[in-house]
This record gives sequence, structure tokens and C-alpha cells, in this order.
Amino acid sequence: MPAKKKYLHQSSWAKTGKFTAALLGGLFASIGIHMALALWLDPRIVISTTLWSMFLVWPAMMLIVYWIKKPWVSWAVMLGLTVVSGLFIFLGKM
Repeated sequence: MPAKKKYLHQSSWAKTGKFTAALLGGLFASIGIHMALALWLDPRIVISTTLWSMFLVWPAMMLIVYWIKKPWVSWAVMLGLTVVSGLFIFLGKM
């Protein structure tokens, strides 16, 4: 079953950018979200639910990356989520 041509990238840089944004960006954003939740909520609850919620949040981040057409926008979204969760972590430590 062939994919739609508008979603396929011809450049190897674009393919690599989307792949790394999905794997690394999604992983870092998911970890940041879970760390921010651990500071704002009860850490015991977050640690026990991370075992299954991490495997739901990370693929959701990967899907978000692949729904975005441009690789740089997907990197910007993942970086933005990581920075926002980092700010929540910083504010939670104060």
C-alpha cells in the first residue's frame, strides 16, 4: 500500500530530522513531562504510574511529530515541550 506523496520527504536530511525528532525529541519531552509531574504531584504516584504512562506518552509524541509536515517545526514543538516542562521543574524546585 503506497503512502501519499505529500507526506513523503525526498531529502535524506528531512527524513533523518523527522526520525530523530520522533525518537529523541519525543523521549526528552516525555521525560520532562514526567519529571515535572513528579515535582508537582506526589512522587510515589508518578513513579508507579510512569511504568505504563511512559509507554503511552512517548508514542503519542512520536505521532505528533509525524503529523507535522516540516521537520524543523516538529523539532521546535518537541524543544518547546521540553523547555516548558523544564520551566515547570525549575518552578517546582523554588
